[in-house]
Amino acid sequence: MKKFFVSIVFIIAFCASALAQEAAQEKFPMVTIPESITDPHARAGYLCEHYWDNVDFATISDDVLEQGFVDMVSVFALIDDATLSKAWAAAVARAEGAKEGIGRLLSVADKYLYGVSSPNYNEAAYRLLLQAALVSKKFPKAEKAPYQAQLMQLEMNAEGTGAVDFEFAKADGSKMKLSEVESMITILFFFNPDCVDCRIERFRLTQATLINYLHRAGGVQVVAVYPSNDPTGFEKGVKDLPETWIVGYDATGRIKSEGLYDLRAMPRLYLLNDKKQVALKNTTASKIEAYLTDIMRSGSEAQKAEQATTPAAE
Repeated sequence: MKKFFVSIVFIIAFCASALAQEAAQEKFPMVTIPESITDPHARAGYLCEHYWDNVDFATISDDVLEQGFVDMVSVFALIDDATLSKAWAAAVARAEGAKEGIGRLLSVADKYLYGVSSPNYNEAAYRLLLQAALVSKKFPKAEKAPYQAQLMQLEMNAEGTGAVDFEFAKADGSKMKLSEVESMITILFFFNPDCVDCRIERFRLTQATLINYLHRAGGVQVVAVYPSNDPTGFEKGVKDLPETWIVGYDATGRIKSEGLYDLRAMPRLYLLNDKKQVALKNTTASKIEAYLTDIMRSGSEAQKAEQATTPAAE
């Protein structure tokens, strides 16, 4: 009976300890959004701009910091770039209060926003954070170097900027520059013959209804480039690509040696407009299809609106 009593006491003590630990478990210190702000976008903007107000970057654990960061990322769809820039500026200012605060913030952001396999991959958001962090005088210069290199890569071929021009060799031995491709829309497809994902994305491109319709109509051209100076590897992969595509390889090796394009993962797809400006960066066939669908729909609606306001001929 005595042993039974001792066991009961031990179990009660153990449960009480576990409950106490659970109650004391660290949680991300969220902010309270004023009830007067009712618009969803305005609420999201306030949350992001004040998200780090209660965070002590010197004491918060890595797990809680990461979870809090991921939760913030889920709100990005409701805010614009200007609001996100303000939010990152506030986050950096808060992180400056700890010796390694900015470094910890960027480390988490690198993992979740810039990691090629991350489901939260978001180059635009990461670039805005780097811009805010790298101007901080409290961020040691020695720690800035790798992030400065990342920012340079992100700003190269960024959406809205001109795609970096390069020359490639075609199967027939002739050479061509990206800028010489005549098309209203250019899909730049970097591939590797041995890459399984490249084969999958190639298949998706060939099966995309609107892309292929516009390709046959002459409005879209696909430029598939093997970013290597290995002609043998190129010959191996070119036979699997549609004959109507412009296909070549980087005979000079400049694309990789000079880092002209972000090729950390393959394949890489870029959508370029008629001025060879980047419309979509590091995208997919499905996103290109959706983008082109929106353009076609907008054009159709604009045409209908114009027809509705144009007086009928007598």
